[in-house]
Amino acid sequence: MESVTSAPLAALGVDVGTTNTKVALAVLGDDAVRVERTLSVPTPSSGAALQTVVLGAVRDVVIDSPHPIVAIGVGSMGETGSLAGPDDQPRGELLRWADGDAATADRFVAAAGAEPLYAATGVPTPHKSPLVHWQRLADQQDARLVDARWLGADALVMAALTGEAVTDHTLAARTMAYRLPAPGESLAREFDRDLVGLVGLTPDRFPRVALPGETAGLLGADAAAALGLPAGVPVVAAGHDHAVGAWAAGAREPGQAADSIGTAEALLRIAESVPRDAARRQGMSLARSIDGRYETLLAGNPTAGALVEWAFAELLPGADRDAALEGARVRADGPLDAFLLPFLRGRQSPAPDAAASVRLVQLADDDTSGRLADPAATLTAVLTGLALQLAWMDAAQTGLAGPRRPELTVLGGPGAANAAWWRLKQRLLPGRLRRVDAAEPVATGAALLAAHRVAGITTSLPVHPHDPGSAPNVASAGDPALLDAFVEAATLPSKEPA
Repeated sequence: MESVTSAPLAALGVDVGTTNTKVALAVLGDDAVRVERTLSVPTPSSGAALQTVVLGAVRDVVIDSPHPIVAIGVGSMGETGSLAGPDDQPRGELLRWADGDAATADRFVAAAGAEPLYAATGVPTPHKSPLVHWQRLADQQDARLVDARWLGADALVMAALTGEAVTDHTLAARTMAYRLPAPGESLAREFDRDLVGLVGLTPDRFPRVALPGETAGLLGADAAAALGLPAGVPVVAAGHDHAVGAWAAGAREPGQAADSIGTAEALLRIAESVPRDAARRQGMSLARSIDGRYETLLAGNPTAGALVEWAFAELLPGADRDAALEGARVRADGPLDAFLLPFLRGRQSPAPDAAASVRLVQLADDDTSGRLADPAATLTAVLTGLALQLAWMDAAQTGLAGPRRPELTVLGGPGAANAAWWRLKQRLLPGRLRRVDAAEPVATGAALLAAHRVAGITTSLPVHPHDPGSAPNVASAGDPALLDAFVEAATLPSKEPA
């Protein structure tokens, strides 16, 4: 990291998530980063409300801070956004990534072709695409489309802060409306004319794309007055939440990877290049890295954290949660003779299968009743299935992009805080795990990225080799036999859910 002036500087980061929107104030000094304040608020349902909520959260975080704000970074989930008028004022509810219409998506893909679409965009899940949302609204003759633009969640925030809707290339890449360049080619500054033309649009209906290293805009006078900050503070379009978190945790070179866990789980690998058709068959997304130098390969389990909550509600109704978690922590070091196939709503990757479902597999006998005698044993089977699913995604990425470096970074969330889940990952993933020590790694990462681009400050989020009190984090070879059993069970014809 370049030397920092004696007076600590601070940067703000915003992370617009599916459930919650987070703001972090990071103080930078002495070759380290310290998160001074964080705030998490529910993500509202409309574009206008999102802008209001973010401005209010930023104001609450920066109030009375003695540190000068050097930059603001904005990251967000992918695909979610809002219609807006020519003046970038949002119109109506957020159109969310999880609300895509499968029938419209199928017609869209049938017209354009699944393979050509993926080759052009690196996106394997068209139902999430803003283009599919737009087509559905056009089919419904929605009057808002006449002169409308599309603003992603990050662009809505950028418009509120700077007066101009701007996105970054990693989020543009999630839309299926932005062309993914081949390795060695330059990133585009606008959305692709041919792709947006599939639904009768032109690139000017989308935000400007900020390229790696650029400052997207400056804090406008009205926003500055509302926030109590000076006008002119540089604002950076940080990017896609998983990519921002991985960059902030130090995953920046080929072979490095980061595991991001919340409601969903995403495994992001940095790679020199990836064969596109093979990645498509595995259901993984491709994009450029935050700095534009490499490709990123993203595998996802959209219901990872959600599966734990489902298990307590459906498999363990009335069970003592703390006792089950503690019992699972103890069992995580013992024999693993059962696992749950963790597919609440099909499998995204590897080997995509929309019909994949939840099923308990017991290796010691043929009992697949969906219950084990002990709540801790049942919870251990759930967490073992999640850890094996991650190991499968990791192995599939290695097959596409080559060997991963020995250390895998885990970005906060329940997968790092849940001791049993953490220990099972230690056992079943090859190499060592590193836990990022940040309550809001994406929001803090957006702040770090903004400080890097504006002030040349280069650092990473603090990490630990393991959680205090956990088993020593020795290198693991994984469990190939158990992984093979998991993959065999996962790829059998789907059965009734447990």
